[in-house]
Amino acid sequence: MKKITSVLAFLLLVVLLWGCNGKTEQSRNTLVVGTLNFDGKFSPFFYTNAYENDVLSLVNQTLLGLDREGAVVLKGISGETRPYNGTDYTYKGIADCTVTENADGTVFYDFVLRQDIRFSDGELMDIDDVIFSMYVALDPSYDGIMTTYSLPIAGLANYRKGAAKTVSGIQKTGSHSLRVVMTEVSATAIYTLADISVVPLHYYGDESLYDYENGRFGFPWGDLEVVRKVTTKPVGAGAYRFVSYSGGTVTLEANRYYWKGQPQIATIQFREGQDADKVPGVVSGTLDISDPSYSLETAKAIASGGSAITTKMMANPGYGYVGINAKNVNVAGENGSEASKNLRKALATVIAVYRDVAVDSYYGQYANVINYPISDTSWAAPRVTDSDYRVAFSVDVTGTPIYTRDMTAQQRYEAAEQAALGYFAAAGYKVENGKVVAAPEGASMSYEVLVGAGGTGDHPTFMALSMASESLKNIGFRLIVTDLSNFSELTDAVNAGTAELFAMAWNASPDPDMYQIYHSQGGSNEKSYFLKDPALDEMILLARQSTDRDYRKTLYRACLDMIADWAVEIPMYQRQNAVIFSNQRIDTTTLTPDMTTFWGWQNDIEKVKLK
Repeated sequence: MKKITSVLAFLLLVVLLWGCNGKTEQSRNTLVVGTLNFDGKFSPFFYTNAYENDVLSLVNQTLLGLDREGAVVLKGISGETRPYNGTDYTYKGIADCTVTENADGTVFYDFVLRQDIRFSDGELMDIDDVIFSMYVALDPSYDGIMTTYSLPIAGLANYRKGAAKTVSGIQKTGSHSLRVVMTEVSATAIYTLADISVVPLHYYGDESLYDYENGRFGFPWGDLEVVRKVTTKPVGAGAYRFVSYSGGTVTLEANRYYWKGQPQIATIQFREGQDADKVPGVVSGTLDISDPSYSLETAKAIASGGSAITTKMMANPGYGYVGINAKNVNVAGENGSEASKNLRKALATVIAVYRDVAVDSYYGQYANVINYPISDTSWAAPRVTDSDYRVAFSVDVTGTPIYTRDMTAQQRYEAAEQAALGYFAAAGYKVENGKVVAAPEGASMSYEVLVGAGGTGDHPTFMALSMASESLKNIGFRLIVTDLSNFSELTDAVNAGTAELFAMAWNASPDPDMYQIYHSQGGSNEKSYFLKDPALDEMILLARQSTDRDYRKTLYRACLDMIADWAVEIPMYQRQNAVIFSNQRIDTTTLTPDMTTFWGWQNDIEKVKLK
């Protein structure tokens, strides 16, 4: 009896200590990541926001990878060693790619796949999975984020029109090899092909409908319903296996088949919350990793956490902007008319003048105002030292500069109002005694701008939009600022094409290709802007057909000026990114070193350990 009592006392002590620690045995090997709201579309083909993509980066495996500078790794099987910041790093992947430019102008992309890659369900990956993944993105009914369909792949146009059963430029050369034939040089092709997530045909498609030799690729031509059915639960060959999305939490488990070795951490949870909760969450121990929007207040909060937090800073590969949907903000239903452009320029001019005070107030030294709709991290971005560099929306309807260097802030605000009145009048609005009093046919006296500021105004553009709203009220116009508490409400409205104005941010790809966002057939353009300009389309395609950076930069500068003329996007800010880690929970010496815009904490995740 004494021995039994001693054992029970020992067990009780263990339970009490376990409870005091606040961690179950399972949670001791669970990494918790704080994130914002998901839309529930966890598909590499159809995801709609960056937070879903963060999850997918752990679940899926792309055909080729990138190094720390954003360059494609072509020899993933044997590995490539490249220097960064004084250190040599070796990069490996699931495939090799050889690029051959031919005398007739065609280009071959020859891929060889590793033969030991397994998906998280244990099934081996082969080249049919790659072909299936490509054909999903090339189907005429595809409307997701990928732009593979825009590449000059031989036979693609005929396939998408239904005039051919196959894409002649996608050629299976073996059980683990493939050739993709381009009809011309495409600067974006290697990045686009590299970014294809290789998914299992047996899960995303219908194997009974796959027969490469007879032109059948796992789903009926023009019908991706079988692929869409599993949008909420992905399966891939990444480091982790998707388990569930429930109660605002995504749960992933280590993939024991992962080709780099089973991860050290058993479970990763992505928990939805507000941006304001991210730093306190890491300090208190309820979160292990998060990426708070970096601002003056964030910097102070992190500093107050002392030694509990490790912070990694890097340039944000994208930028913040206010978008204007030309389909919803125009005159007489004509998206591209001069009157419609002038209406949008009236709004953009007033919003733009308040960028400096808003961005400085929110970010301080951790961000800067930008004047072109392109990330400052891109080699194609205009520089302040360029002779033709111009501040966004800083001229009036006659092309005369609105501001002078000696103006006070108040004088600038008043000058913007007067310039806006000129644009409103040119758009067909009736202007009397310094006020807008009537709208032309098909236009309105008020428009709504959506901002995901958590319902508390906590957003870098919220101040600028609020001040612009008051300024426009001075001249008789109403700009309604709607602060949404749930970010998914904003993305839903933008994706549905119902938003009029909206505050968002773009993530930039390593190559500055503009097709997805600004070409009339680009998937994001169809949802966000409805910018339909044949001249812009032609310029974007010309820039794709050269690998000469200087030539491409010249073309992209012309494109940026065209986009500004349409006034569908107001560039707001370029910020720094911060990722914060709990020193109490994570062995930070196991995190991947030299994190960059293109190489984040998810890389080398299999090596990360918890304390």
